Amino acid sequence: MTRGPVRPYVITGGRTRANRDVLEFESLLRTVPGVAVDPMVVNREQLAVLEMCRELLSVAEVAAHLGLPISVLKVLVGDLWELGAVQVLPPARPAERAPLALIEEVLVGLRQLR
Repeated sequence: MTRGPVRPYVITGGRTRANRDVLEFESLLRTVPGVAVDPMVVNREQLAVLEMCRELLSVAEVAAHLGLPISVLKVLVGDLWELGAVQVLPPARPAERAPLALIEEVLVGLRQLR
C-alpha cells in the first residue's frame, strides 16, 4: 500500500484517545465473522484492519503492518469494536505462556529437522 505521509488527525477524525481505554498493545484482535460493515461508515485504514484481522493479530502487529502509530490504531479499533465488527481479546496472562526454555528447545529441534 503506497501512500503519502500518515495524517493521524485526519484518520481519527481529530480524536487522540479511543473511546475504550482497555486496549493494550498486546490485546488480540479478530474480525467478527458475518458482520457486514458499511464502507461509508469506516475509513480505508479500518477496512484494512478488518481484512487483516480475519486471523488473530495483536494491536501492535496490526499497527506495524499498516505503518500507523499504536495510539491511532487504538482509536480506529475502538470504533470498529463499538460497531461490533471486531472482537478484542485480552493478552495471554504470563501463567498461560510457554516457558522460554521450552520454546528454545522446540526451536532447536525444528532446526535439526532441516
